[in-house]
Amino acid sequence: MRNIGVLEVCIYGDKIREIRVRVGVDGVHKSVDDNVTRLIIDYILGLLDPQEVIKHIELGPGLLGLAQVAMLSIPRGRVATYAQIARLLNTSPRAVGRLASANKLPIIVPCHRVIKSDGSVGGYSIGDVTIKSKLLEMEGVPVINGRVPRSYVVDDATLMRNFKNLLRLTSESTFI
Repeated sequence: MRNIGVLEVCIYGDKIREIRVRVGVDGVHKSVDDNVTRLIIDYILGLLDPQEVIKHIELGPGLLGLAQVAMLSIPRGRVATYAQIARLLNTSPRAVGRLASANKLPIIVPCHRVIKSDGSVGGYSIGDVTIKSKLLEMEGVPVINGRVPRSYVVDDATLMRNFKNLLRLTSESTFI
């Protein structure tokens, strides 16, 4: 996360409720819960899978929660398009863009892995698309002239399989 900023983690009960990225801020602040710190760092570094993280986060209600599960379904080192997520959720790509911008768990729920169908990176919930590009590159996805090569887009079957597997790990009450 060097050269991006500081992550501020909000925890309620035993769930991570919100992550705020303080862009351009340097420094390390002692966490109240070192287990949460380790979980986040290990996930960012690719040492944990979404299946191991999803039980520690508070997903949004309704369609937002489903969109967050869909974003978690995108494998590290890959991207999905707004249109792919829209087909998965039976909604429009614009709606997916709005849902991604409402994601209160950036970095952990990887809205940075959702791009436009033409390969351009699109917007980012934190507001700074250079951070989105840096995160993608950190995960092994090249961004060349603001675009991701088509070969890095996850196939629909993998996205659907991952989505169904993650849905099984969430409780039905999460989406009420």
